[in-house]
Amino acid sequence: MHTGHVLLSSSTSAVHATVTEVFTELASADVEAAGLAIAVGLVVLGTVRRIRGDRTGATVFSALGYAFGFVVLALAVSSNGWLTGSDAPVAQWFVDHRSPVLGQLASALTAAGGPAETAALGLVIAVIMVWRTKRYGPALVMLVTVGSASILCTIVKLAVGRERPPQSIQLMLETDPSFPSGHVTGTAALLLMLALMAGAGRSTTVRTLLLVLAVTVTAAVACTRMYLGVHWLTDVCAGALLAACAVTLGSYVLHRLDGRSVGESATQGVPAHRITL
Repeated sequence: MHTGHVLLSSSTSAVHATVTEVFTELASADVEAAGLAIAVGLVVLGTVRRIRGDRTGATVFSALGYAFGFVVLALAVSSNGWLTGSDAPVAQWFVDHRSPVLGQLASALTAAGGPAETAALGLVIAVIMVWRTKRYGPALVMLVTVGSASILCTIVKLAVGRERPPQSIQLMLETDPSFPSGHVTGTAALLLMLALMAGAGRSTTVRTLLLVLAVTVTAAVACTRMYLGVHWLTDVCAGALLAACAVTLGSYVLHRLDGRSVGESATQGVPAHRITL
């Protein structure tokens, strides 16, 4: 009788623990999904404000949306939440589709998009901009935007302390914290800023093509990081969101600078922050 009672008690405890775990996971999924929905809603609201000509409102809502999405991903990663569920399958997919040629291409592209390379390219472009336009403001805004995104990325890496994917799938050894991706953050911030600056005053088609090119190259760098087995999907997504937030704020500052230099721009015949190489 006593044995039966013990078995019943153990079974009840096991069921209770299982049910509690299931409901906890469901609650986590609901919270993370709600957080992403809020983030998307803020970005959409920012887009609507931009269409209506409210540049300040558009900047505030869009930046908040990207930042909120980034925080949701950071919390999910810290708690091994629902949003991390696709990390392992995506990593395995890249491992299953490896080839010698793709490996060489991935290594070359990821090297070109490294933090040091991104910083060097940004500095070179800034120097050329100042030399050609005789204005320091736009170049400084670009450097501060990219630099602040990269610094914040490093801080979050240390705070979250996420481990890299297993070394058994890494094609190049990386041992520092994984979240978010520094390669994606730096590449996206620099290329998006350059696309916005180069497209200033040009047609909608040209601006769209420049932005598509920037996003495409960033996505390629993100894929190389996962292909090489050194980042999870949520790492690269977070890097893109962090960069988007920084660029949204940086582009607003550029707009303000341009507004203060209307007379100078009209005299020179080009927008104040257009890149003229």
